[in-house]
Formats: sequence, structure tokens, C-alpha cells
Amino acid sequence: MRSIACPLAGLLLAATLVPVTARPSPAPVTPTFELKWGSPYELGSVTNVAVDALGNVYLDEGGILKYDRMGNRLASWNIISRCIALDPAGNLIAVNYDGDRVRKYSGSGALLLEWGASGSGNGQFNGPLGAAVDRAGNVYVVDSNNARVQKFSSGGVYLSQFGSIANLWWPSEVEIDPDGNVVVFDPGFYTNAKVVRFAPSGAYLASWPLPAGDFTDGGFGLDAMGNVYVADHDGSRVLKYAADGTLLTQWGSFGYGDGQFNAPSDVACDAAGNLYVTDYDARRVQKFSGAGAPVAEGAPLPVLTIGAFGGGAGQMNGPWGVGTDDAGNVYVADTQNNRVQKFSATGAYLTQWGAFGTGNGQFDGPRSVCADHLGNVFVVDGNNNRIQRFTRNGAYLGQWGTPGNGDGQFDSPAGIACDAANYVYVADYSNSRIQKFTTLGAFALKWGSPGFGNGQFNGPYGVAVSASGRVFVVDQMNNRIQQFTDYGSFLGAWTTAGTPAGSLARPASVTADAIGNVYVADYANHRIVRFSSGGTPLAWWGGFGAGGGQLNAPIGISADAAGNVYIADTNNSRVVKYAMPASVALVSDVGNDQGRQAQIRFLRSTADAPGSGLTITGYEIYRRNDPLPGPAARATGAGSAAAPASAQLAGWTWVATVPAHGESEYNVVIPTLADATNTALEYSAFMVRAASADPYSFLDSAPGQGYTMDNLPPPAPAPFTASFSGGATNLHWGVSPAADFATFRLHRGATPDFVPTPGNRIAATADTGFADTGAPGGYYKLTAVDRNGRQSPFAVVGPGQTTDVDDPGAPGLEFALRGSRPNPARGGRLNVEFALPSAAPAVLELMDLAGRQVSRTPVGALGAGRHVVDLSRGGAVPAGIYFLRLRQGDLEATRRTVVLD
Repeated sequence: MRSIACPLAGLLLAATLVPVTARPSPAPVTPTFELKWGSPYELGSVTNVAVDALGNVYLDEGGILKYDRMGNRLASWNIISRCIALDPAGNLIAVNYDGDRVRKYSGSGALLLEWGASGSGNGQFNGPLGAAVDRAGNVYVVDSNNARVQKFSSGGVYLSQFGSIANLWWPSEVEIDPDGNVVVFDPGFYTNAKVVRFAPSGAYLASWPLPAGDFTDGGFGLDAMGNVYVADHDGSRVLKYAADGTLLTQWGSFGYGDGQFNAPSDVACDAAGNLYVTDYDARRVQKFSGAGAPVAEGAPLPVLTIGAFGGGAGQMNGPWGVGTDDAGNVYVADTQNNRVQKFSATGAYLTQWGAFGTGNGQFDGPRSVCADHLGNVFVVDGNNNRIQRFTRNGAYLGQWGTPGNGDGQFDSPAGIACDAANYVYVADYSNSRIQKFTTLGAFALKWGSPGFGNGQFNGPYGVAVSASGRVFVVDQMNNRIQQFTDYGSFLGAWTTAGTPAGSLARPASVTADAIGNVYVADYANHRIVRFSSGGTPLAWWGGFGAGGGQLNAPIGISADAAGNVYIADTNNSRVVKYAMPASVALVSDVGNDQGRQAQIRFLRSTADAPGSGLTITGYEIYRRNDPLPGPAARATGAGSAAAPASAQLAGWTWVATVPAHGESEYNVVIPTLADATNTALEYSAFMVRAASADPYSFLDSAPGQGYTMDNLPPPAPAPFTASFSGGATNLHWGVSPAADFATFRLHRGATPDFVPTPGNRIAATADTGFADTGAPGGYYKLTAVDRNGRQSPFAVVGPGQTTDVDDPGAPGLEFALRGSRPNPARGGRLNVEFALPSAAPAVLELMDLAGRQVSRTPVGALGAGRHVVDLSRGGAVPAGIYFLRLRQGDLEATRRTVVLD
């Protein structure tokens, strides 16, 4: 009952069909828990998960929910489906089990196409469950009750089908592996669960059984290496297999802790090797990092300070609250001065209003302020137990509230927030509750009561609403953050005990930025803590003091539309504006290439926008010098603004700079140190520095990691010829054009259909010829292998085939030195072409202009015929002018050659 778990693993890699037995089993790697989101109050029973090319996560829980990589909800659609698949264009493929239909939706949820009907004919379905999309956009649909997979074009036109009751019993999911093969998850009916692999043509290739147990409610997924992950629903674990079915590792046990599961239902992977597991009965998603690097975000940078102690215009005395409007203006609840002050985004003083008193527009301890999208500004008038409403220029509009505990009454209100629907939420501190109102003050609803349980409060002090409608409440004396729906249903509570962030100490306020990150003013710890929307600590900064980057009892906090964060630094009588660093969203492989380069997608720094207070000139991208990243650096303590945690670049290498243009995200292709293979998952880590004209003012992202692959095997060696001469079979072939070529492998067998194995391999050489002194009449298979172990198709010669030489009338009897190919040679690579008349001892020498020998290579064993030898195999040949000399017996030839950088 699951659909495709990682549809993009196959989309990101170009491939040719390679038998799975040709791939070595990878080293077992158990992923590391990274973060989680969801709860029984937020998510329904999630049956399916998928990840798109940008790293966004899609969940199927009766409708489709879309999240970013950190668990921030981005969108939702009322799409009825039993699976999710994504095509190369970002469209959603939804399979309707009960309706026997397949529907295609745009990335915004608009219906584009529908096909299918009930039945067993071509293009008809009986209980379709899963779907996958290949690189060409073809759609593969698991037709479960018909025990088959059907293939359609991107437009829904029936193309073919494969599978039968002989090799599929009750298939439920399908994937496309890196080589274009079709992998099917068949849980059977409570027995005989297995994974089956088919060629793109539909030809059966192989299968392997899963452990005894019930997998009917489980799911599976593939990573970019072709490894298979199976969610063992009843076993509360995830199993990891190599592409050939070898069990590599498993993790998980029953429970609700990190890395534990309660009926896991599906697995998905992104292009960076991160895994997402849906925890069906726990109603949550857990994310695991294949590289084992913890989640961390970079330190922000204070770019603006507003105010100083005093009572004059632009001065402050113990400000408690700060808010922003759609235009970027900043409103400060100047508490001890009993007024509200308004500033521009650049800190310029604009206006003020208020004075001590109980009249309209007067205040007794203003504590918090927010602005809605209609132009209203709301102020918590704390000691007067009321909310006052003003225009953005401070003109009084109205008020509501009186002392008490009835609906619309208050007892020491503290925090206020405005949502996208223009409702107003008030943290009613001494009444231990949240109240919700219309913009005119009409009571809408309330929730909460005194206590320590879920949904109860002990001094709710701050409140915030995210763009997706989540309500975050600072439960101050319980030292926690609670999360609710916008109608008061409890979603979860955050505890930071046991994490590097430590415990919150009398947190005072909370805000959420446009992409769902949550910031808490940790009052008694004199710092700010940044969380994902699911409560995972990402970064923290501050520390007691009055210096740059230090704080003294911060109370108010607000994020503007660009994501900059304003802090009411209460005891320092100022407001500090912080710009946030860029964020590495995904490091992914560049498909259809020879590897060693990745595409890095990063989200802009909030300073990369007008009026930020810091002009970002560009983004410098640094690559960590070792392939596997260790624990990511975190921003901690009271470090200065000019020296965030990752500022010291020892161990990092600059690889690129991208100009800043205020884009919301940037994409760039960058080199990596190594490619991942099945036996070595070589991760590369990158950090993005947002640089400014001031070399000492910059913002560093947290490291992001991913792996790259050599997607293209070398072409088959050509031409491949053979002749029998002088008691040996002389084999010849052309130079491999592959830039990452490593070696040729030559195998011999007695029949044309023999299977090449290490046991029948007779040579592994970078040269283009071999003299086989064994008995004549055999068959030879030759393949080219690149530096990452990818193998070309086999070239074949057998009895009766002849060699390709210059003189067809006298094959193999020529002695010639043709020199380097090309001449001049470039890049330190020196391929020398020559011909020998026999397999007698011969030597190829390379000498400098002074006649000194640079290298000496025996070549007689290559046999009669034309050959090409790479003289740079021991290392690049330095640029210069050289002489080549070939000698065999009394025969000798000399040529000059040039090598350029």
C-alpha cells in the first residue's frame, strides 16, 4: 500500500544497463538520526513519502503535504492518492487505488492529466498502488491485483507491461535504479516478500527474499547508489540492502525515541544521501544523514543597532517588544518610556506615540507589538490589561480588554502576534491561556489552563504564528515552547535537555520567519536560539554583555519579511538587527557526466536584500579538504560578529564565487574531491560565505554535504581485433577516449557466451595490445574500466577474426614508431603509437634533449601489431621537448615529441 519512495534516485543519474553482479557490495553504513517533525496532533497516518530534485519532502496522508528539508510546511493539496511520484519537471504523479486511475498534477497542485480505467487490459488497472518516473519522463505504474507493472509515456499513453504471477505476487511499489532498471517491491500476502529487478525492456533480471514477516504495510526506496531501503512495518526497523540483495545494515526498534519506530511505512532519499522515514503510528517523519553530520546553522551577524539609553526621540529605556510590518518598518514597545517608536528598516527614526496613563493612546507598561497586513498596529498595554489598535503612523483606532479572566479579559497580558488571516493572538500571562481575536477585538476562541501537561501553561509570555498557521507559545515558567494549530489543538512541546543548545531559561518571546524557522529570546541565558519548525535546535548566539553580538536580558524578538531578526535587548536599552547566513539546501550529483562535480543549491542570506544594513557582494563557496565531513561547526557563546564559528578556513579550499543579486536561491556547479562508489561513499562538504565590501563582515553557512558520481561508463573498446602469429594470438584495440579511463580488462573463454569473471581474466592493462601465448581458437572479451570502477560493455573477438593493421597483406609484420597521439601532447598525458613485427623483447624509451633517460617501458610482450602505450601512467609528464626511441633486436626508430601543460 505504499508508492515510490525515492523517485528521483534514478532521475539524477545517467546510466546504461549493467548486470547487478558487476557491482561490488558497498561498505555497510548505518545512517545517523538528524531531525524529526510531526505528531499525532498534526499528521494523519502517513503512508508514503517522496523527495523532489530540490530536496523538498512530500507526504501522503490522505492529502499531499509539502515540506522543506527542515520540516517546515510549504504547501498542501487535497489530492486523493495512495502514492506520490515526481517527474523531471516537478509534476506530481498520484495513483488512485480505489478509482483505478493515475493523475498528473503540476507542482502547484493543478490537475494536468488523467488516465486509466478498471480492468485487466492494456492501460487498465485493478488496484494500482505505486508509481515511478524515469529520466525520460516515462511513468511506471504498479498494477497490484493484476500482478504487473505497466509503462506509459509522460502523456499517459500505454507503452508496454511486464511481470506476471510467476515473478510478482502482489507488487506495491516501484523504483528506477541508477542504471535505469526497474525495481519492484512485492510484499506478497503476509508471506514471501521480495524485491524484484527488471531491465528497462521488462526482462526479468533477479530477485531476493526479505526476512520472514509481514511487509504488506511497509515500503521501500533506493538511493543514488542503487542501495535498497525497506521499511519493516511490523518489525519497527529499516533494512538496507546492496543492489545485489546483500543485507548491509539495519537500524531501529519499537519506540518513540530518536531513531526508533512505531510501524514505519515508507522510506525516501534525497540526492545528498539523506533518508526520510515515515513513522506510521507515531505520525511523524524522521530524517537520517548518511554522512553522519549533525544539523547546524551558521551564526548571524548584527548589522544594525537602534537606540541608546534615554528618553529622547530614538532613545529607549528598557524596551520589551519589537515588531515589523510588510514595508520593513520597525515598531518598538519602549516600555519604561511608556510609548511606541517607529523606525525604518535602516534604523532611521520616523515617529512615536504614547505617554503614561490610562486614556486612549496612553500606556502603562507596553510589552509587545505586532502589525497585520491591513495596516493595523496592535500594542499590549500590560498594566492596563488591554490591547490598543493604531494606524501605522500612530493614530488611535480602538481598544479591547478589561481586567479579569472572562472571554476578552486579561490578567497581565504579555505577548501578541498577528497571522496571515489577520487574526490577533494574545498571551494572557497570569490567566495561563492564549486568546484569539479579530482585528476589531471580537473574541474568537481560547485555549490553555494552569499546569505542566500538554496544552497547559505556567506563564505564557510570548506567542508567534508561522506562515503555515502554526502557533508557537513561550511557556515561560515551564521553560519550553509549545506548538498548536491556529484553532488551539496541541501539536507538541520542545525540550532542549540533552542537546548542545542546553535548556531554555525563562524564555520571553518567540517569532517565526517566512520559511518556518523559529527564534526564541532565551531571557535568562542572554541569548537567541534558532529552531526548525519541528523543534530541532539549529543555532544559538549572544552571551551576557553590551558588546557587539552580546545581549543583556533580551525580551522581544521579531522577524521581517526578508528573514532578518530584530531583538529587543532590554537591559541594554537598544534593538539589534541580525542578518542570517545563507543556508545550503542541497548538494547533489550532476547527472550524465563523468563525476567530480556537484550542484550546490543554497538559500540567500537575509542581508542579500535592500535595506538590510549590510551590502552582500557575493557568495564564496568553500570545500572541505577531506572527503568525509565531521561534525558541523555550530555558533555558540558570545563570539564577536566578525568571527562566527566557521570563520577560520584552515581545512577548507575556496572553489567558486557567485555574485549576489538578491535572488531567493542560487545554484552553481562546483568540483568535488572524489566520487562516491558502491564501496566508498565519498561525501564532500561545502560552506557558503556571504561576503561584503568589508572583509571582516561576512556570514558563514553551516556545512552542507552530498556525494557525486561518475554517471558515464567508458565506451566499449574499438576496434578490437586478433591474429595468430609467431605462436601467439596478438590482440589489439584502440585507445579509450574516456577522460577518466583507468584500465582495460581482457578475458578468455572457450565459447562465445562465456561469462567474464576474475578467474578467466588474462590481463589488466592500460596499453592497447596483448600477446596471448595460450592455445589458439579461443574467444576474447574486452572491457574498459574508469577510475571509479564503472565498466564499459564488452567488445568480443573470436576465431576467424583478423587484426586491423596498415598492411592487410602482411598483418603484424611492421616495425614503426609513429610518435605521440596527439603531437604536441597536452596536460601531461603522453600516448605513444607504434607497431611491432613480433613478440620479441622490445623497449620504448623517453629521453630529454640532453639524452638523459626519463622512462623505460618494456613493450615486447604486447605482441605483433599496432599498439598505443601511455607513458604518463606513473605520473604526468612535465612540459617540454623529448625524444622517443623504440628498439627491438637490431631494429630502432626515433621521433621527437612535445608535451604542453
